[in-house]
Amino acid sequence: MPDEPTPWELHRSMEALRRSLESGFASLNSRLDRVVSSELFAAYQQAVQRQFDDHERKITAIEADREADKKERDNYKRLIGLAVFTSIIAPLVILLFQLWLNKGT
Repeated sequence: MPDEPTPWELHRSMEALRRSLESGFASLNSRLDRVVSSELFAAYQQAVQRQFDDHERKITAIEADREADKKERDNYKRLIGLAVFTSIIAPLVILLFQLWLNKGT
């Protein structure tokens, strides 16, 4: 019978096991308190997706504005070229043409 534990030893072993389980459950509970719920995670993912969509719309609008500005600049360049031609080159051509006509007479 000396190999069998006494009731007091069994009681102490059970108490040690109970304390160990309680501390393990407390540790598990503290870790579970930091876990994010799936609903909260899904809401966060939706918010992030909305932000991405908003940024995509803003980028598209900016690109459209840049394209419109480029077209406007191209139109201004054409108008400046036409203005230079009509204000400088056309009068010179007319003057040279008149000189050529006057030489011929």
